[in-house]
Amino acid sequence: NLINAEAIGIDVKKNNFDEFNFKITLYDDNKNPIDGQLNYLIQNFHADVVQEGTINSRDVINLKLPKNPYQGPWKINAKNKDAETNELFNVGDIKRADIKLEGDNLIIENTGNVIYDKKILITIGNEDQTADVFLSVGQTKIIKLTAPPGEYSIKVDDGENQITQTGVSLTGNVIGIERIIEGGFWSKYPMVALFLLSLFLVFVIVSVLKVHNRFIVRKGKKARKK
Repeated sequence: NLINAEAIGIDVKKNNFDEFNFKITLYDDNKNPIDGQLNYLIQNFHADVVQEGTINSRDVINLKLPKNPYQGPWKINAKNKDAETNELFNVGDIKRADIKLEGDNLIIENTGNVIYDKKILITIGNEDQTADVFLSVGQTKIIKLTAPPGEYSIKVDDGENQITQTGVSLTGNVIGIERIIEGGFWSKYPMVALFLLSLFLVFVIVSVLKVHNRFIVRKGKKARKK
């Protein structure tokens, strides 16, 4: 049950670039730690609740930042029946990606909050390939792995994440990688899309000018008749 307390203390510890620990403690009027339960919630920069729950005094809460976390000051609030406190902590630049292998496709998703631009080392069997990956926040790209038909051991390393998978079936003429552009027609063919957009704008402008000229001519005829 929630109990009375004179004060609540929150100790914030940053474990690494995307993980925090919070130790919440109840204190009596002599500033001695006491037992009891507290409610807590963690809010991001836009005051959205990211995590909440009930814990015991002196317990430690772990927060692993979600995908694409907002930068700026976040807040943890803790309270019991009669005491409440807030503590701010800062979420800075998070450069990270979720990398997974599905069949012969290497899927890379930017789960940080800044541009992800790294060279990724891909080992297919005994041969190394390097992929230059540039992803905006939240963007996902697919790299298709190729090799003469057979099963291979695959290793992927971006300097922070490392994955290894054996028995991966690949096909192709040579060992290599192929970039697959995701999205619809506009993202797959940007130059064609730009050309079509330009044609459309020209068509709209010409149509507007024609309508305008016809209106001027008709107005002039009416004026002469009068």
